[in-house]
Amino acid sequence: MISEHHDFYMPNLATFLNDNSYLGSFHGLRFRVKPNLGKDETPGTLEALVWYGPLCLELSQVEAEASFPLDEAGYAAVLDWLDQQHQIMGTLSE
Repeated sequence: MISEHHDFYMPNLATFLNDNSYLGSFHGLRFRVKPNLGKDETPGTLEALVWYGPLCLELSQVEAEASFPLDEAGYAAVLDWLDQQHQIMGTLSE
């Protein structure tokens, strides 16, 4: 799993609960995780997207996007989704 690799880093859930975004990379996979805190009674979400290659987001094509609940389960789901996206990227380069 990607999150268990020593080269992978993503900040903990508290970072996103404090309305901070994170852009990261792992062996060619580039990703952004951005919180949407919601308004009033609306629950928050984590918005994730990925792209491949050496270029920044603005100069790249987004390959996949997903939304997850802004809680511990959603945070774990983001990590699983990033792992899946990394596996997909590996099959595309074969």
